[in-house]
Amino acid sequence: MRPGDPRKARQPQSLRVAQQGMGWVFVLLLLAVASTAASLVAQRWADQIARENERQLLRVGDAYAAALARYRASTPGGDARFPGSLEDLLTDRRAAVVRRHLRALYPDPLTGQADWALLRDARGDISGVRSRSDKKPWAQVPQQLEFSDLPAATHYSDWVFTPRLSS
Repeated sequence: MRPGDPRKARQPQSLRVAQQGMGWVFVLLLLAVASTAASLVAQRWADQIARENERQLLRVGDAYAAALARYRASTPGGDARFPGSLEDLLTDRRAAVVRRHLRALYPDPLTGQADWALLRDARGDISGVRSRSDKKPWAQVPQQLEFSDLPAATHYSDWVFTPRLSS
């Protein structure tokens, strides 16, 4: 055979088909690895979002507990009372100067709506709030926040944000 002979450059048909088949196997293997990695990243991202929503629930719930405690402590006279509605925490008109115990009515971070379940005392006043979410919390141990103590919970709705009262 001479150099440049076209017979030498030509491969048998079966060898070319086998090489093309190996290329497809490599592409499929690469696709499987990429989709598995994407699935793991998506799951980790969803977990991070869920953990952040839980942290936000603890912050917002504790803010409600603090506002309830301030409202009760600022009751004029000797009969300390909780508010009759959450809107009373925005504008407390019981004294000569209007007080604001909350800047806004914060939504539940887990549901995205201001649909808190309200805990009422014997008078019908609001003494605490809780989420309506039945999802399982990441932190299933008791939580001691700045203004509220929460028991170990199996659902977010088990956490009732009530102020710690000294009297």
